[in-house]
Amino acid sequence: MESEARTLEMVFPEHTNPLGNAFGGFVLGLMDKVGSYAAARRAQKPVVTVAVGRVEFKVPIRAGDLLEVVARVERVGRTSLTVQVEVFKERFGGGAATRALATHGELVYVAIDERGRPTRVDG
Repeated sequence: MESEARTLEMVFPEHTNPLGNAFGGFVLGLMDKVGSYAAARRAQKPVVTVAVGRVEFKVPIRAGDLLEVVARVERVGRTSLTVQVEVFKERFGGGAATRALATHGELVYVAIDERGRPTRVDG
């Protein structure tokens, strides 16, 4: 079963604070979205976020950066899935693009049934 998801997102000025750095909530929202895609692919069911573990912002993300968000299911429990999410930033200009790990963290999701109750994850 597929247990990875990824996407690209451009950082625009409306995603940044007055210092020009991306809002943490903007980055966390991307991490949660892509993490839920990976969890739902693996569970083959809808999932909801139940916990956000330690998230580390390693380097600033600025307007104009291209973000690649990569999520991988690391653990599968009876109803839960733990997903590691990494956010890489790329900056263009001045020759070659530079790529760096900007943020990483762990999120936990629970698979739910049609009534919104936790349900077993197969396999």
